[in-house]
Amino acid sequence: MSKTILTVGDFSDLLDRLGPELGRWPSAERQGAEALLLQSDEAAALLTDALVLADTISAVQPKAPAGLADRIIAAAGAEKPKT
Repeated sequence: MSKTILTVGDFSDLLDRLGPELGRWPSAERQGAEALLLQSDEAAALLTDALVLADTISAVQPKAPAGLADRIIAAAGAEKPKT
């Protein structure tokens, strides 16, 4: 399998689309990213920023108000089709 050659722009795009967990990337893209990270401080900084953002987002665990799911289900069932 050949390595995918990535530019920093390609890497940034893949981070946006696939997320910062390189282990979840397709093999060719992951290998290309790993090769780029060995030689690019800019790519490493992008990965660090993406990891920090992912950690921040996962740390925020909003809580829905009590009974919200029941109210949504009741409201959905109460809707009458328009004729």
